[in-house]
Amino acid sequence: MRTLSEIIVKRDYSQKSPSSVFYKDSPFWQKLICICYVGFIALAALGDWKTLQSILGGLPKIITAGVIGMAIVYGFIYPDLERVKKVFWPALVYMSLIAMLFLWSIVIWLMDFSAISTMIRACSKLMFQSISILTAVSGVFLLGSKTIDLFAIAVCLANAGIMVLEIPTFGLSASIQSLMRCLLTFGEAEGYARNLEIHDLTFVFGQLVLYYATFAPHDTKQEKRRRWRMLAACTFFFFVGMKRIAIPAVVLFIFVALIVRCFKNKKKLIIVWGVAWVVFFFLYIYAVRSGLVSKLLHITGIDMMGRDYLWSLANDYYDLSITYVGHGFEYVDTIVTEWYNSGIINHPYPFHNDILKVFVEMGFPGFVFWTGIQYIITPIFWMHYADEDTALLYLSNLSYMTMTYLTDNTSFSFWCTMALRLLPLAYSVQRRKPPKPQVWKPKNKKEMQDRIRIMMQEM
Repeated sequence: MRTLSEIIVKRDYSQKSPSSVFYKDSPFWQKLICICYVGFIALAALGDWKTLQSILGGLPKIITAGVIGMAIVYGFIYPDLERVKKVFWPALVYMSLIAMLFLWSIVIWLMDFSAISTMIRACSKLMFQSISILTAVSGVFLLGSKTIDLFAIAVCLANAGIMVLEIPTFGLSASIQSLMRCLLTFGEAEGYARNLEIHDLTFVFGQLVLYYATFAPHDTKQEKRRRWRMLAACTFFFFVGMKRIAIPAVVLFIFVALIVRCFKNKKKLIIVWGVAWVVFFFLYIYAVRSGLVSKLLHITGIDMMGRDYLWSLANDYYDLSITYVGHGFEYVDTIVTEWYNSGIINHPYPFHNDILKVFVEMGFPGFVFWTGIQYIITPIFWMHYADEDTALLYLSNLSYMTMTYLTDNTSFSFWCTMALRLLPLAYSVQRRKPPKPQVWKPKNKKEMQDRIRIMMQEM
């Protein structure tokens, strides 16, 4: 005979036992989603292999839409309002930048309908930027904080695949010698090593190195082990790509992030940091226009590789004035093509200066919005939505990328955009403060008197 205490058992009837392996958040589903996510990202990143890129261009990047599709299907099958809440507001902040670029460009285009080719190119690039951001958001929606590790694994697999695919062209022995020479000489890349300079992915590894060196969880032995393994892998591929401007930038902002994390109240420091970047950009554009940047780099012996000539050609297309409204998103690529067609330059080189490029295209108002959203509004958002460390992670990675914006064209690179949005969003999943529970408090004497008076009037 069972006792009364054995018969009367408190049971939660809201929790139903799963009838199959396909119940929500089952190990089977989670493993399948992880495998599919890594597969989609790795295949899309493999498209950055120069051989494939010369044939297909940016087409393989569309494969990342599979991640967005998975998130939509999962959301329909297993509606989860809490998951949606975690990514909704960050997604809105991220997409506000795309909306601003598009809307301000429309205002400019309404003044001049002749730039049809520019409009088409701008819409195409904004579409890819939107796919990049939504892929980052969808990944975090599906996998939460695990997304960072899985994203890192995917891009490592893609870069490793590119390294293997390049070996037959040069031979194993020559490939190893070329790679070793590039690493030991800090950038003398020829043959095999030259083909491993994967532009976009290499800069992404810099973001991952900064994250694993400074912000990755390391409280338990398992977390420490995973952190060091991922840091070693990302550092290796970062050096294989050998972007010389990126290496000192990563080291600099690792130290800056470590120093800022020591402060108890980081809020004011982060805001000042963001504002300082915005002020610096206007000084930098003036220095570029006046030739001071070119003179300084020539004095230090840095090869500009024709960048200074391109920048000087652009002087006739913009003014350093608050009334300068710009020419619309992607206008610079149009004028570079015109310079090439008219014989002014012998190759339609990228502009290699995204700060100046955005100012020429978006004008003073658009440039203020572009910098303000990224360097001031977004860090403030992360401080309120999650915590100061999340804002610091975002601003540290953005600052590292900004060093490349000054002399390169990376601010609208597909993978760099994705990593820059994915890392703080996934990091915020664990860092976000839970809402404060509402605690019942007895009403004071005046509130009780007012309540009694209302009740008496109603009777």
